[in-house]
Amino acid sequence: MAMFAIVVIGALIAGAFFASTQDFRVGTNSLVAQRSFSAAEFGLNKTMAEWKTDQNLSVMPGQEVKFSYTNSDKSTANVRVTRLNDYSYLAVSEGAAGANTPMEARRRTSAILRLAYPAVKVGGAVTLYGGGDVKGSTQIYGTNKNPTGWDCANYPGRDTTAVAYNPNSVLNVQKPTNTVGTPATYKDPNAGLDGSYVKYGDESWQSLVANANVVLSADPGAIAPTVDAGGSCTTSDPNNWGEPNRGVGSVVGCQTYFPIIYAKQTLHLNNGRGQGILLVEGDLQINGAFQWYGLIIVKDDFDKGNGTPQVFGAVMARNANFADGASIFSGNSTFQYSKCALESALRGSARLLPARRRPWAEMW
Repeated sequence: MAMFAIVVIGALIAGAFFASTQDFRVGTNSLVAQRSFSAAEFGLNKTMAEWKTDQNLSVMPGQEVKFSYTNSDKSTANVRVTRLNDYSYLAVSEGAAGANTPMEARRRTSAILRLAYPAVKVGGAVTLYGGGDVKGSTQIYGTNKNPTGWDCANYPGRDTTAVAYNPNSVLNVQKPTNTVGTPATYKDPNAGLDGSYVKYGDESWQSLVANANVVLSADPGAIAPTVDAGGSCTTSDPNNWGEPNRGVGSVVGCQTYFPIIYAKQTLHLNNGRGQGILLVEGDLQINGAFQWYGLIIVKDDFDKGNGTPQVFGAVMARNANFADGASIFSGNSTFQYSKCALESALRGSARLLPARRRPWAEMW
């Protein structure tokens, strides 16, 4: 009986040991599988968080880019992002954990991503809510023109009006040569809508301000593109607003940098150059030989300046404070409508976000 009891007890111990070993293996395998799943999810999220906006312009539909990440627990994620069309991408992330061991596990997830593209309703080279004056030697062109040296093949445009303004406002043009367009001036109903200046499709004034690359509390210093020792654009420099020039003497590393600049107050700009989206809470005055390529949205008025400033793209002025008058365009300033400069700025600054409905899917 003692021997029989020993055998039974030994069998029970062996069974318990076998069951616990199996549970341990199942638990360990489940843990590794969950780590691989978490790594796949991590890859998707990190790709969106660290997406470089210059890829909005460099990666064409049908092309793909790849990223690799390693977590602190040694799990890895390999992400492949394929551009589907101008505004959407397919991201596939494969997570792996326990590599080179019998417990290696892999999981794959995917997501449809979209560009948070600001669909701005630009009426012409200049869009005004409160009307204004165009005088002196100012020239506003609604004829579409590509910036010199830019690759504009994917951004065809057409000629538009020089100045679109609120039908309920007054626009004074001193000389016929001040405005050139098709037509030269136009009473645009959209220019008289508040929403045209603060709501841009999926984006808005608030969302662009929240994602601004540079926030100004005072007038900036010398605006010029800069690069580090390795030739990479120093996007942390608040006076670096990108490089709109091409060819000899240009800063190549900053040609794909299209920042969002937000000024909390009335802004005065002098010599320098930049590109992207410029948001001004108050008035804007441009002096000297300042050059801007892209979009400018001013909460109040575009004030007269001195010198020979140039703007390629489009300008919008909300005229929020009627008491201080309307916008004044004077001096030797030039405003040139450019679909290429405008689209490059809008797309080159757009964020990458999940699609609105059912963007995520587990593949295996």
